[in-house]
Amino acid sequence: MLRFTELDNIAFLEGPASPEMVEWQLRFLEPERSIGVFDGATQVGGASIFTMQLTVPEARQVPMAGVTWVSVLPTHRRRGGLRKLMRHQLHTLHETGAEPVAGLQASQAAIYGRFGYGAAARAASLTVPRHANALRLPEGVDEVSLRLVEPASVIDACREIYDRQVLRRPGMLGKPDWWYEFDVADLDEMRGGHSKLRCVVAERGGASVGFAFYRTKAAGPNSQVHVSQTYADDPAAYAALWQMLLNVDLAQETVTHELPVDDPLLALLEDPRSSNPVVKDALYIRLVDVDRALAARRYAAPIDVVFDVVDEFCPWNAGRWRLVGDEKGATCARTESVADLRVGVRELGSIYLGGVTARALESAGQVVEHTSGAVRAVSRAFASDIQPWLSLGI
Repeated sequence: MLRFTELDNIAFLEGPASPEMVEWQLRFLEPERSIGVFDGATQVGGASIFTMQLTVPEARQVPMAGVTWVSVLPTHRRRGGLRKLMRHQLHTLHETGAEPVAGLQASQAAIYGRFGYGAAARAASLTVPRHANALRLPEGVDEVSLRLVEPASVIDACREIYDRQVLRRPGMLGKPDWWYEFDVADLDEMRGGHSKLRCVVAERGGASVGFAFYRTKAAGPNSQVHVSQTYADDPAAYAALWQMLLNVDLAQETVTHELPVDDPLLALLEDPRSSNPVVKDALYIRLVDVDRALAARRYAAPIDVVFDVVDEFCPWNAGRWRLVGDEKGATCARTESVADLRVGVRELGSIYLGGVTARALESAGQVVEHTSGAVRAVSRAFASDIQPWLSLGI
């Protein structure tokens, strides 16, 4: 597996990794779910899967294959290696009846659509200058106390807080135990020229109700606070954490990446424009088996619709499927009925978490309505009242 990790470092312009990071990388990998492309006896590409649980709308989790460690050496690009890796992964997931859904982060946005992955969740980055950090504080902030602690000392509390949040927002992923340990590992490669990792815990009545991980960078007039994680049980605890993170002495700005696009911080800021929000794609979803994936989630409004699905890469999905469902559950099965709308599997992936609507895709010519009102019905049923967000990197 050492060759596998070296490939990934080369492809992503990283490394050489320290022995400590290699140890963690090998701990990440699920060898039985890792595959390679070879030129003779030499491995020139690879891909792996994390076994994960994905939160979907209506506070439910669905098994997801977290596609990761995808790499091809620069000497072997444009030879079909990536296509072989993607095809083998998806066919194996289908043939074994494993996860009905696959998900990934894309290093380049144009890569994975050809394999049926649709952009399903976005993320926002903010840079909040000290002069524009005023917050509209909710009631109860004064009842929250903050405590600076060593990150490794509060793993259990952080796990409990995160686990209480994970079903609240589509796109969030359940964390295995080792991931919490990696969060606080604080290896040199993870610092990026910043300080050691620091953790602030929010408490109320002696109980932990929130936490944040951050680093600082002393650079004179450009000194910064870099926030990597912030979770809290309620608005007051969340606001208390951000009040502190935006007001660290000597720091001229606070930077945070990968926030939900409807994160409460944007509503708390009196001057959100000055935080220079930058939005980008984050989580791509691929329905491995259309019927199992659509039946695995619940729906915000009653739905009875026939999809004519286009899927050239995974032909077992192509054809007409009838989805019947509501907030209690759903079924999806093959049908000979006339299709209400025509949709590519990539577009189904985009709307799966409720952050992209069928109506928006129709307006771009990517969904075709055959029965009047079908697109509107799908948009309502698939909707989420909170934007999906990928809570950790895969």
